[in-house]
Amino acid sequence: MNQSNKPASINQERSQLINRALILNLLRQEGICSRATLSRLSGLKQATITNIAAELIQCGLVVETGLIPGEKGRRSIGVTLNDARYKVIGISMTRDQFYVDLVGISGKVYETRSFEISQTEDPQSVLSRIRTAILQLQQDYADSELLAACLAMPGPYLEDLDRLLFVTELSGWQNFPIRAVLSEGVGMPIYVLNDAKASAFAQLWSRWQEPAVQNMAYILAGQGVGCGMISDGKLVSGQHGIAGEFGHSSIKFDGPLCECGNHGCLEKYCSLSALRSEIRDLLRAHRPSCLDAGNLHDEAIALAVRAGDPVAVQAYEHVCERLGVGVISLINQMNPGLIVLGDALVDICPERLLEVVRRCVEAGVNERIYSDLAIEINQLEGSPALLGAGAYAAQQVLANPGMLIYEADFRSGRASSEAT
Repeated sequence: MNQSNKPASINQERSQLINRALILNLLRQEGICSRATLSRLSGLKQATITNIAAELIQCGLVVETGLIPGEKGRRSIGVTLNDARYKVIGISMTRDQFYVDLVGISGKVYETRSFEISQTEDPQSVLSRIRTAILQLQQDYADSELLAACLAMPGPYLEDLDRLLFVTELSGWQNFPIRAVLSEGVGMPIYVLNDAKASAFAQLWSRWQEPAVQNMAYILAGQGVGCGMISDGKLVSGQHGIAGEFGHSSIKFDGPLCECGNHGCLEKYCSLSALRSEIRDLLRAHRPSCLDAGNLHDEAIALAVRAGDPVAVQAYEHVCERLGVGVISLINQMNPGLIVLGDALVDICPERLLEVVRRCVEAGVNERIYSDLAIEINQLEGSPALLGAGAYAAQQVLANPGMLIYEADFRSGRASSEAT
């Protein structure tokens, strides 16, 4: 008898999990909703919505807001996510800094803190400082419950092994147990994402209502070249979490050796390092330029490109053309509706890079494919990787509120038993 009831019980639990996550996601998207509106948007019966809302209110994930305009002009009691009580932490690490965001479960950023990273610091030291920053936020916001944290960082991250496979221009991090070290004594789930994946997730989280975002790629072009992909509204991870290593597609089989072990990888031809190398080659050929080979910082190159310096413009456009070649391959493999370009290489001169990439892509892909494709520069305010890390941590909470509901039920049951 019990055996025959088991499948039905499992299906009911799965149904409850899916319905709760659906309602929480709708509240995240809509802000404040009436129960009737949630029923209409979700397709669930009002009785189901009433039961789910009661559970979510009891555990504190959702609060009532008072009367709002409801269905058919009637005033109804609104419900919304409880940012005041529940928050998460987003963290983004670059090669010289890390940033920590305090984020509500709705995705609202409450505070950002930044920290310098010394070139001599090892992974243990950096992660220890990030952990200290997390603990400090827990202390500073003791009136809130911080439920999860997510770290976005450069390089392909193997989720199952908790290791970076390799990373361009960041020594000592390969094969280091990042999540395990960062989690010590923190007391909340820690997630680790590649920065390009986090940036793609930020686009999905912020622009969910745009159809093209459901199938898109975020190309992060800076010290290296990364790619985060969204397919059918979901982040693409792959077998080990390293899907989207766009920068390690070989475009020249006998090209220079890459950190990944391959030869002629795309990022060897269209990263900031490649741009500096091209500029140095042109300067060695005594091409007239305002640039100094000993001072090729990002800002100096950006000023030169924007001022029309012939060396800077030639090198930059050449690098952008190579990026365009890589984008063509990505389009043919993935068929996205949207490609968003971001990071330091793009920031040199966004308008020029976009023009060159679009020109290359238009010439290199089928006309019909190109007509249905949008290629844009990132427009999100702040770091997409940091925003995406916070959003990803919040999404993990909203996708599985079961533990919070269980704890609320436990507290309620214990209080009832104590009262009797």
